[in-house]
Amino acid sequence: GRRWPLMIDPQDQANRWIVGKERKNGLKVVKLTDKNLLRTLENAIRIGLPVLIEEVGETLDPALEPILLKQTFVQAGRLLIRLGDSDVDYDKNFRFYMTSKLSNPHYMPEIFIKVTIINFTVTILGLEDQLLADVVRLERPDLEEQRNALIMRINADKQKLKDIEDKILKLLFQSEGNILDDEELIETLNDSKIVSKEINIRLKEAEETEEKISKARAKYIPVATRGSVIYFVTADLSEIDPMYQYSLKYFTSLFVKVIETSEKAAELEKRLQILLDGITLTMYNNIGRGLFERHKVCFSFMLCAEIMKNAGDITMDEWNFFIRGLPPLEKDRPSKPVQCTFMKTITWNLLVDVEEAMPVYSGMTGDIKLTPVQVNVGSYVLQLNPTTLPNYIPNVPEPPADLSTEDLPPGAPRGHWNARLNTFQKLTLVKYFKPEALTECLGTFVSENLGGAFMENPPTDLSVLYADMTQSVPLIFVLSSGSDPMAAFMRFAKDKEYVERVHAISLGQGQGPVAEKLMFAAMKTGDWVFLQNCHLAKSWMLSMEEIIKNFSDPGAELHEDFRLFLSSMPAPFFPVSVLQNGIKVTSEPPKGLRSNLRRAFGELTKSDFEDHILKTDWCRIIFGICLFHAIVLERRKFGPLAFNIPYEFADSDRECAIDNFKLFTSDGELPWDALQFITAEITYGGRVTDEWDQRCLKVVLKRFFARNTLNEGYHYCSSDVYFAPENTSLEKYKEYVETLPLIDPPEIFDMNENANVSFQKKESMYMINTILEVQPRLVSGGSGKSLMRSCSKWQI
Repeated sequence: GRRWPLMIDPQDQANRWIVGKERKNGLKVVKLTDKNLLRTLENAIRIGLPVLIEEVGETLDPALEPILLKQTFVQAGRLLIRLGDSDVDYDKNFRFYMTSKLSNPHYMPEIFIKVTIINFTVTILGLEDQLLADVVRLERPDLEEQRNALIMRINADKQKLKDIEDKILKLLFQSEGNILDDEELIETLNDSKIVSKEINIRLKEAEETEEKISKARAKYIPVATRGSVIYFVTADLSEIDPMYQYSLKYFTSLFVKVIETSEKAAELEKRLQILLDGITLTMYNNIGRGLFERHKVCFSFMLCAEIMKNAGDITMDEWNFFIRGLPPLEKDRPSKPVQCTFMKTITWNLLVDVEEAMPVYSGMTGDIKLTPVQVNVGSYVLQLNPTTLPNYIPNVPEPPADLSTEDLPPGAPRGHWNARLNTFQKLTLVKYFKPEALTECLGTFVSENLGGAFMENPPTDLSVLYADMTQSVPLIFVLSSGSDPMAAFMRFAKDKEYVERVHAISLGQGQGPVAEKLMFAAMKTGDWVFLQNCHLAKSWMLSMEEIIKNFSDPGAELHEDFRLFLSSMPAPFFPVSVLQNGIKVTSEPPKGLRSNLRRAFGELTKSDFEDHILKTDWCRIIFGICLFHAIVLERRKFGPLAFNIPYEFADSDRECAIDNFKLFTSDGELPWDALQFITAEITYGGRVTDEWDQRCLKVVLKRFFARNTLNEGYHYCSSDVYFAPENTSLEKYKEYVETLPLIDPPEIFDMNENANVSFQKKESMYMINTILEVQPRLVSGGSGKSLMRSCSKWQI
């Protein structure tokens, strides 16, 4: 073409295609940040080699302008181009490519006139075709081979026809005199007639065969569609946090792995269901373990909603109404009826607006004074009016199965709203009228439609993560304030008998070269390298990215036991390619008491828990310490009602408290005064700076870590749910933890129900705003509409 290409390539597809296409021609791959960029370009232009510049941003280096504009000139019979301050011989075999990993770049007009912009971003249908090919290749290899052979044969036949046509046209052009006297032309025409007839017959047969193959392949489309839907939900996560990056290559490898390892079934319907369930759960586990707790429910809900939208269970109007809310318009509304004394005017106005906005709620304002209006989302009951009133119409008839056939007389109540609305429509009512219950109902919604596993924390055991690692795929710990995965990592290294071969370094100023030496040495010896706090070494990130990218080169020499571990706080400059292809896991306290206790007991060994001189007392006190740790972490959600200052307690505090307890009770005695003082004043109290918070901490500790907690039948709060089991088995304690409620009651925190309401409203608002961040918004303008990323302020 007249201009060199700049490819928008967030999924790395163009990059891989160019590398594969030009590798045999000596392709040079560079970045705009490389020190030797101009020298590489000079050599490539002089020799005629192709050059690929990766990860281009929204601006281009002015030094590239002569190349982009092809400003060549002839001097003394030589074709030259001025690059920098020197004239370079220009070989016409030189080719120039640029790729950008930005998914939605905003280029200035002057860039558009210098390059050809090519969008390589995968589409939903395009990805569906790719994944369908993978499914059929693994499930029905005979079909895929037959299809590929058929495509090649059809293309060959069409090419043969074109060659014959070209030959005839050439002969006609060269023919002189009477055409009928040209024997070669006559013979070619006769041959073409015969060959054309044969090819047309073959093409017709091929088209019939292709139709049969397409019908057989179509049975696997639901699996490919599910994979495509999940990928685009996952790709949107990068809008929430820069660390949530996942490459299409990584996603496809997981997709293929599920198909290869899932349970086989003779019946196609059963096999398809196994694949759908397996792919959805595997993707949730692998993506979810790299998300912060506050985003995991958002991801589960977005995943569930997209699957239901694709199936037609949720319409786009319903989704937009749920997520965007009502526009804040001032308008005249009918007055609140005198019968509705139970309802505030603001609630009545909201009900009027909801009914006007969505036809499915039509008639609700009339029913509110004539019959109970109630919907159930799982165990939660939303009651918009009292269950009984004197003016209610008794025995309202049940609605028909097909609501479109319903024919009600004017003024008659519709009633039975719980039967009329589907789960998502009920969830929308909860969002508008009881926002504090939205988080609980979202969990119920996901559990009912996808399964309970999608509301559980994905497994983050290092043994599970290690199994997914290879010598070229690093493990990345995404840190939060106060978290430190080092202790858990060293325990895992000890279990693997690898402690002596672990090299850990905390990055910072001047530590980059030291880390490089460690990595290169470990690549040969098979040791483990842990680079901590990568966010403190911004200038070294490019060097680290190049080293890690070289791991995947075909000629890379890596010891099979070599493993690389990284840790970093969320940072926009962390290398995207490392994030996309690495295994990510967040290092932060889990959300909820049950998840906290599960994690705590998952880190305890059987010998440490069961083999102690105190027997049952030891186990019950350890449980109390773990529960106390979970309590002080979860109390932070109540804001100033819990602590004046939100303290960042870490897992190391719990481990230190258990170690102190073990040390002080080695002789079988329980010095409670000393234990309580050390735990309240030093282990946990060392972080506390406010005097009233210190007093509060002591009071909370005494409910879980005191002499009376060993009394028979002791419960930690008024609820009978929370207590320490009377046995010494670690497995029994783990089984008990799994029976605890998913939603923590406020009494376990010594809080009133009203404290929970304010927290839940805040959490619901945060979730809706987070989901809204990744939604495209239709904006009218001029003659058309455009899709824009927006975080508009809507009434929620």
